[in-house]
Amino acid sequence: MHPYYRSLEKMAHQASIIDQDWDRFVERTDVRHVQQGTYLIETGEPVQHAYFCVEGLFRLFYTLADGREYNVGFSPEDDYVTSYGAMVTGEASTFTIEAMEDSVVIEIPYLVLKELMDTSHMWERFVRKSVERLYIRKEERERELLYLSAKERYHAFLLKYPGLDKRIAQYHIASYIGISPVSLSRLLRSDPY
Repeated sequence: MHPYYRSLEKMAHQASIIDQDWDRFVERTDVRHVQQGTYLIETGEPVQHAYFCVEGLFRLFYTLADGREYNVGFSPEDDYVTSYGAMVTGEASTFTIEAMEDSVVIEIPYLVLKELMDTSHMWERFVRKSVERLYIRKEERERELLYLSAKERYHAFLLKYPGLDKRIAQYHIASYIGISPVSLSRLLRSDPY
């Protein structure tokens, strides 16, 4: 077994996926090295894969009409990253996913996931649990943007992504919490945590 699959294998065993099905999954997926700055998925492109981040970090962002980028999420190690809606519907992605560090992912073809889900209730459960996690994160994010102050959103970011503030530039954090980099600097000077 390739060491890059260890985290996913642990999750699969927790979902009671049998060894034969796990081996079939490993045979039909690939380990992919992604250089910092590379777009894993680009706005306007179809999405045919889900990815599991083994090493590194990705950001998910929209590009506004005026060229500004708006970060909507980050995917560090042991996390999935894809445009799930685009993958399932066959439509183009509405956002871009970029490697913020040299990264390693497991590339999972959607057709393989569909086949596994169609033939195994355990795989269906495994994928459902993963999607539920993504949906909960999205719902939390919407609530944060609607109800929390900038200071509260910053603290929520620190809780959701421990240590990420040391790995990325402040302007990426500012974009994520919906304020300007200048406002974030002011917030950090007035409340250093």
